[in-house]
Amino acid sequence: MDYIVLISAVIIGAGIAYFFQNNSKFSKRLLMFSAGLLLAITVLDMFPLLFQSGETNAGIWIIIGVGTQLLLEGLSKGIEHGHLHSSNDHTHNVIPLSVMLGLFIHSFLEGTPLEVHHHHMHTHEVHEPHLHSSNILWALSIHKVSETIVLSTFLFSLNIKKIFAVSILILFAVSAPIGAFFGSFLAPNVYPKILGIVAGIFLHISSVIIFESNEKHSLDWQKLLLVFSGMFLGFLIS
Repeated sequence: MDYIVLISAVIIGAGIAYFFQNNSKFSKRLLMFSAGLLLAITVLDMFPLLFQSGETNAGIWIIIGVGTQLLLEGLSKGIEHGHLHSSNDHTHNVIPLSVMLGLFIHSFLEGTPLEVHHHHMHTHEVHEPHLHSSNILWALSIHKVSETIVLSTFLFSLNIKKIFAVSILILFAVSAPIGAFFGSFLAPNVYPKILGIVAGIFLHISSVIIFESNEKHSLDWQKLLLVFSGMFLGFLIS
């Protein structure tokens, strides 16, 4: 079920980019909503689960996650938070491999906490971790739709064969499920560390989306409403 939802999110995002090419307003609004939801799930679900796990260096792993995302953005050029910085090194007929590599690693890491319940199947904690992973799944999927819209729009703008663009989108679609599959084999003492790293990644991404959208530091009620709506949904399902 988790894998189907994640792959469907990429299909929906790619479809929006292909059939509705003037999608910038929609993708920005969806991005703001997903940022609020991601932030809420990170603070209300992932942080408590992490600190209740008994991991003594929980804060350090969160910081490592933030640092990891900063490094990945050096490769991916910011697709994760809704835009791709232009570069003179990229021509219109060349696929920037560093962008794809950074994005795939980012997506892989995002998927790793989703199979947490496998670590607790023989304990009294079986229901609660599964609930947390479900919340992460839906927040991640909404974010992945907006992420895919940006990636697809970029790929479709390149002078490359469609088969190459579709192949990249397929690889991107399966990267998070592969991460989730990998996460199902993590030892119980390793999982909190991975959860801390992913929580740091989510914290950084959601913060960047929210603050980058208000470069003029003016009060934008529409953006505030979208962010708070995402936060409120996160509060309801947490």
